[in-house]
Amino acid sequence: MVGEGYNADMGVKNMERTKSGKTGIAYIALLVVFFLWGSVYVANGYILQSLSPIELACCRFVVAAIALGAALAVRREKIHVEKRDWKTFLRIGFIGYFFSIECAMLSIQWTGASMASLINSLNPVIISVFAAFFLREKLTVKKIFCLVLGLLGVLVVSGGPSAEPGQLTGVLWGMGSITTWAWAVMYVRRLSDRYDALMITFLVISISLLFHIPTAGIEVAVKGMPAIHPMTVLCIFYSGVCGTAIPQFLWSFALSKLPASTCSMFYPLMPVFSALLGIMLLGESLSGRFFIGGAMIVSTVIVSCLPDKRGSRETEEKNLPDYEQTER
Repeated sequence: MVGEGYNADMGVKNMERTKSGKTGIAYIALLVVFFLWGSVYVANGYILQSLSPIELACCRFVVAAIALGAALAVRREKIHVEKRDWKTFLRIGFIGYFFSIECAMLSIQWTGASMASLINSLNPVIISVFAAFFLREKLTVKKIFCLVLGLLGVLVVSGGPSAEPGQLTGVLWGMGSITTWAWAVMYVRRLSDRYDALMITFLVISISLLFHIPTAGIEVAVKGMPAIHPMTVLCIFYSGVCGTAIPQFLWSFALSKLPASTCSMFYPLMPVFSALLGIMLLGESLSGRFFIGGAMIVSTVIVSCLPDKRGSRETEEKNLPDYEQTER
């Protein structure tokens, strides 16, 4: 009996040790995820020196679709979608992966990688508001406060009414991107209960190519074939594979090991990584206004992710929308 009890205790300890090890790996995966997502803004900033936003978005998603399709082939996973869900996939592909991405590319072109990434850090706050209306999640005073503070932060970063027209234009494109993305995520949230995240991502990216390819084709026909350098090709490959396919796998792994609220706490790291890489690789300069507005936006995201005092972790995880269940 004593031996059995000892073996049981050792078994429990081994399970806890294994679980702890997997949790540690999940934290490392999150660091890699947000570094890669932050670096995408820098890579796109370089590519936009040769390609237009429309051409860049098309090339990026062609590469991503190939990479994700290969991943599905390796897993030997069959794609089966119920007839009633195809309209939802079409909406997500057009709104979330075509229109929203085009807005994001234009935001990078007008504002630079650092500021575009910073504006994008408002995503979890905007999605929380959308979730209150579409998913009937509770819109608390804290979330309203975070939304107002975040919008003020964007206003500070952009310079307000005194900012240059291009700067304000870029901010508007960025806000349009995260708003339409939040709308699309509401539908992704509904599909995620029935379909695998990797399959959802592959399908909506493939559907978005139905719009990306013709749009890019028209632009090339009007403006002519752009001059593409070897470094541009490498950046496109990086953006499609390292900025889309790999982070999606790691993000899904982290969500399977940690609460969604814990994963979302890493989101503010993205603009930090993007800003640092933008300074080192693109020679971007950051003003004091950027840091003030950035602190407001990062504070917004952190506060919005903090659990309510009266809510348990399980309740919070259940109610928190998986705003990055598919890669942005």
